[in-house]
Amino acid sequence: MAVVIKANIDVLYSKVSSLSESVKVIDKEIKAMLELQKALASKYWAGDAAQYHYMEYTEAVRDYGPMLFSMMKKCQALYKIAETYDKVEGYNLHAEAGKLPTDFLD
Repeated sequence: MAVVIKANIDVLYSKVSSLSESVKVIDKEIKAMLELQKALASKYWAGDAAQYHYMEYTEAVRDYGPMLFSMMKKCQALYKIAETYDKVEGYNLHAEAGKLPTDFLD
C-alpha cells in the first residue's frame, strides 16, 4: 500500500520566505554589531589597543559569513524543492482530471 504525503504549497513558500528573511536579519544584526564594536573600541581604547579589541571581535565573528552563505544556499534549495513540488502537483491534478470517466458530469 502506497503512502501519499501532501503538503500545502502556500505554507512551503511561506516557510522558505520566512527562513530567508531570518537569515537576512541575522546578517544585518551581525554587521550592526561589528560597527558598534568598532565604535566602542575606538571610544574606550586608543591606538593599538582599539585595533586589538576590534580585531579580536572580528575574528570571533568571522565564521558567521560562511555559515550565513550556507544558510542562504539552503533557502534557495528549499525554494527550488517547493517550486518542483508545486509543478509536480499541478501535473498530478491534470493527470487525475484526465482519468475521470466521460459521463462524470451527467
